Amino acid sequence: MQSCRGFSLIEVLVTLVLTAIGILGMLALQTKSIQYTQDAVNRNTAITLANDLFEIMRTHRAEFFQYTPPQSQTYSGLKSSTALYNADGSLKLSAASCPASRLPQNALEQGHCWLKALETYLPGGSEADIQSQLKLCPSYKTGQCADSSYIGSSIELQIAWRARQGDCLQEADDSDDSVCTYSARIEL
Repeated sequence: MQSCRGFSLIEVLVTLVLTAIGILGMLALQTKSIQYTQDAVNRNTAITLANDLFEIMRTHRAEFFQYTPPQSQTYSGLKSSTALYNADGSLKLSAASCPASRLPQNALEQGHCWLKALETYLPGGSEADIQSQLKLCPSYKTGQCADSSYIGSSIELQIAWRARQGDCLQEADDSDDSVCTYSARIEL
């Protein structure tokens, strides 16, 4: 027996257990990596869509500002309600109103096409609970729409999309962690 050298059964089992633990760790790492990558793709899409809407508004800026009489180039602030949004921040847009046969001609038509792109490129973009979380309004403080007395040019946009339960990597204030949001505030 002394001349036979090799591994005992216990040594082989310990090696198998350690290898299995290592493989399971790599599998968990791969799963998290996929989750982070998907969240990054959706966030980059939301950032691009937010920039697109802001550029539409900058292009048609006269439609969003109140001007002091007589009509001059000095503005007194953003309108609290426009063709794109209501005073409470809800959108007045409909993806179905995006013209299919021609290029959009004005801010409202471009806004409709923007919403169609959002519904196309972000998961769950056309669902009612996601649509209810879309917000665009004049804002002096993050997360709050300004009232009609607001004098300024800061506007906030919130975009939402659907993710699997627990896959939103943001810190959520509400209990529904399957809805991810992206907010941006700019000076128009």
